[in-house]
Amino acid sequence: MTNEELDKIIKKIEHEYSKSEAYFDSEFNEDFGFAKGNKSGLLLYAKEFLKAVREIDKRKFDEGEMEVYNPDFDWIDGIDSNPFQYIKITKKNSGKIKPKKQRENESWKSKMLGIGCVVSLVFVVIFSIIGMITFFKWLS
Repeated sequence: MTNEELDKIIKKIEHEYSKSEAYFDSEFNEDFGFAKGNKSGLLLYAKEFLKAVREIDKRKFDEGEMEVYNPDFDWIDGIDSNPFQYIKITKKNSGKIKPKKQRENESWKSKMLGIGCVVSLVFVVIFSIIGMITFFKWLS
């Protein structure tokens, strides 16, 4: 898609959809996250990603592999409603970018379960040693 085609789509979205009528929000918990919004909100949000795409061809990427694009999400109520404050853009293909290993986000309940198992195991070992010492003292 050319920058001219992107410009047409961006201008059409800007012309037809009002920021005052737009609604966009997002929610996250330890398992997943989701976006929610009306048609205006979702299209205006997507428009900022289209602007970031257009920006890729305008930049030289001399200093590094990625550059930061600062989208205009001022129309979204509350900073917590927007999961993306910045967009990192690059010209590299996915085969050239090494993915970072993402650790699973463990909830506090699963962390406590792991700690509880370790503590229980320690108590079992300690009580077993005390039991063996007591048994051998009883035999002698």
